[in-house]
Amino acid sequence: MVQIMATLGLPNSNLNVGHKASRFAFSKPKKPIPRDMAHLKNEMVMGNLLKEIYNINYHSEVKSMIIRERLVEPGDITGNLSESGRVIVELELNNGQKLAYHWFVKILPKEHKNSELMHKFNIFENEIRFYKEIAPDLLKFLQDNGVNDVVFKIPKMLFADSREESAVIILEDVGEQGYRQGRDKDGERFLSKEKAHLAINAISCIHAASKLYNLHNTTKLEEKHANLQHNMMWEDTDFIDRLSAMKDSYCEVLKKSSEHDSTRLLQRFEKAFDSSMKLKSICAERYAPKQTNTAVYLQHGDFHFNNLLFKESTEEGGQMEVMIVDWQLSYVGRSTGDLSYLLLSSISPKERHEHELMLKEDYYNSFNSYLKTFEASVMDKLSQNTCGISFNIVCDDDDNNDATTVRVEVDDLEHDYQDSTPLSFFLSCGNVLSSDNNTPDLSDDEREQATVNFAYSLVKDAAEMDII
Repeated sequence: MVQIMATLGLPNSNLNVGHKASRFAFSKPKKPIPRDMAHLKNEMVMGNLLKEIYNINYHSEVKSMIIRERLVEPGDITGNLSESGRVIVELELNNGQKLAYHWFVKILPKEHKNSELMHKFNIFENEIRFYKEIAPDLLKFLQDNGVNDVVFKIPKMLFADSREESAVIILEDVGEQGYRQGRDKDGERFLSKEKAHLAINAISCIHAASKLYNLHNTTKLEEKHANLQHNMMWEDTDFIDRLSAMKDSYCEVLKKSSEHDSTRLLQRFEKAFDSSMKLKSICAERYAPKQTNTAVYLQHGDFHFNNLLFKESTEEGGQMEVMIVDWQLSYVGRSTGDLSYLLLSSISPKERHEHELMLKEDYYNSFNSYLKTFEASVMDKLSQNTCGISFNIVCDDDDNNDATTVRVEVDDLEHDYQDSTPLSFFLSCGNVLSSDNNTPDLSDDEREQATVNFAYSLVKDAAEMDII
């Protein structure tokens, strides 16, 4: 999870996060939250969680409770920036009723290689705000305007809290519902064409909702939710230094390639990202593009294989479903940042060569289709408004407010896509560096060679696309 940051360090788990006692005797004590996975079994902690989530009084209603943490299985999602786990809570109530709840729990560790950056830029808090405020805000906007059948493909949050240096997020365990990371037919961490299409359709729905939100509200989404203005991290000197170190590590991998043109490609790669200033400039294009004919809008920020879960249909003729997880790096920025990162990081070179154009068209068509559908409902709601309600409408095209023409031109999206590829390619290099321990059938030498081969293919593609 959060591959961008995972390549810069691995978490230390099972570390206690203490809380200082209140200085004032009369201060109302805060309800405890788990400081690590072991602390989740604390009676006081669980009593609070059961009351907050299910309105169950532990002391008066619960006869017995068993808390079990599931073992990690292939295809399960795990946390790189959190101590996390799949938890089963089994209750027997005094009235004889038996209940079982399935949670995915994420707890902010006190000690972590990236702790300074995580706390400095409130990365964990950003995800809490997405589930607690931003996604509900977008859905409410749609529902208030007559769009009632839209469901964002994201997990349901059950509980979240943060205080000073500790935080917890509890989500419904979508793994229990059958969602898994799905490798391609060769067992690699790549999406099939079908899964890429599902992911693209799901993210374009959220993108379109956020664009329309800003179109029809005086206060834009990123103004209401200031954490979406994610520029501080991408301007931070320490963070840029870590990206530079990641570049150096990637160069070391490329040096191991025996392909005839690998030396030339290595030189092109080094030249493309040869200074901190150049990296900072490329990062700025993510959140504050110098030129774009499309409005900036909500982006996932880490939209790649590791953060996409899929559920196969158990019914004949049924459709596969997707779930988008890990919204810690969500931000408002260039329109196609998510799309370019997905295609460069999570599609095999062969599939990308064959289907990149089709997948981009999938996004452009889905995005504009959602825009048209949502806008038609908004304008219909506006036309029916006879109660003196004031609607704030800001249109990109003042000469034409016809709902049927609300769209973003494909040429503009394509231009944005091309401008977003340098950073998306660079961040995809970080994916190459992350170890893949879920392929036990490969020896260390075979795994290293697979990493070198993909690093070479990725940089070769970047050269052919004139990214480097």
